[in-house]
Amino acid sequence: MKLRTTSLALLTVALVALVALVAAGCSSDAEPAAAPATEPAKESITTEAPRTEGSVDGPTIQIEGFAFSALDPVAPGTEIVVANLDGAQHTLTADDGSFNSGGLDAGSTITITAPDVPGAYPFVCNIHPSMIGSLAVDG
Repeated sequence: MKLRTTSLALLTVALVALVALVAAGCSSDAEPAAAPATEPAKESITTEAPRTEGSVDGPTIQIEGFAFSALDPVAPGTEIVVANLDGAQHTLTADDGSFNSGGLDAGSTITITAPDVPGAYPFVCNIHPSMIGSLAVDG
């Protein structure tokens, strides 16, 4: 019985250590991956000072729980607020390079401008590649 109790204790310690390692990897302060080779249009990104909660107006993509919120289709040239509500840094980077937030610190916002050409614009977080979404631009 003593051997079984010792084995169970060792298994519990190993499991706790594994969970701690996984959590540490998800909250890394590592620098974001390099931006795509395609540079976004000069007017496609406007950085802003962080906003206080409740002060975001207009179309908004929220980053929370390591996921992007959905956004209804927008008109070409629409300004879209990207609000990082997570405790980790993220990016919102179009697959085709048409917009790129760069590293967006926890609790901050940035405004991107929707592309001028209607279509679907898939995007990803370059830091956490499992985070994906798509921006629909209607004509």
